[in-house]
Amino acid sequence: MKYTLVIADSQDQEYFDRGLPYEKFLLGKQTASAPLELQSQGVTVNPNTCIARIEPIHIHAARDHLVLTSTQILDIKASEADALFESVKDIFAEMSSITHRSKPHKWFIESPALQNLSTVSTAQAEGRNIDHWMPSDTSQEGVARQWRKWQNEIQMIWFNHPVNEARQAEGMLSINSVWISGNGKLADIEPNERLLQAKHWHSSDGCLNLLASHLNKPHTTSLNELSLADTISLLSASDPELSTVWQKANEALINHQIKAIELIDFPEGQERSRTITIEQLPKKGFALWKKPVVGSLQDMLRS
Repeated sequence: MKYTLVIADSQDQEYFDRGLPYEKFLLGKQTASAPLELQSQGVTVNPNTCIARIEPIHIHAARDHLVLTSTQILDIKASEADALFESVKDIFAEMSSITHRSKPHKWFIESPALQNLSTVSTAQAEGRNIDHWMPSDTSQEGVARQWRKWQNEIQMIWFNHPVNEARQAEGMLSINSVWISGNGKLADIEPNERLLQAKHWHSSDGCLNLLASHLNKPHTTSLNELSLADTISLLSASDPELSTVWQKANEALINHQIKAIELIDFPEGQERSRTITIEQLPKKGFALWKKPVVGSLQDMLRS
């Protein structure tokens, strides 16, 4: 009986590998999150059909490069999304014969050709120079070039679109481009073995919850009433719940409710795992009366 705690990111590290480490932990190398998200919207997704996520975005110019603005602050209305899409529907028809647009800020297309495209999520690219994070070819040359052609055509049409003129008049950011990510098939998804072995999943992460639903795994956003035995948690290093969860895990170890804590993090983007037993916890007291106490998570991460 063990409890596994996965620290999804680090507050003081920046990754340059394509795909966030925790995304690869959840989904495998392809990080095919788009078909999972589309499926969660009630759409029946063929396991062998490539799905890509398309997000209307705002890109702004820094001194010598372009930066992707956070999509969270755009607040795109359904009427704006409809008008913008209508103006570029012919371009989307070139990309795919099927487009799903149940939400204004996230569109999905079915396109086998885009299987051969390496992409990263807006979560990884936003606030940064987009040059490094633009889509690139994998096994077939020319796909990334074709995507950039479509993207450039959309940018030109949206540059002075009435929707953007109205947004700018109201002091809002324009919607001046699109971002592609999460492309792949449900059949591409290869969760880390620890996820498959765990009986319960705990996280507020949207991607983990989509994956849990897909695999019919019990999952929760709170550990309050959940036994830690055979449970896996995925938390951000900045999550305020992290210290409470670490305290609870140590107490469960001290009280013999679990035999070990497996602590996983991703220094420099590489998976690192340590198994912590009760013998490794710090002890307080004198001689034979020393008892294990809660250890410092930061000390464990530094070790």
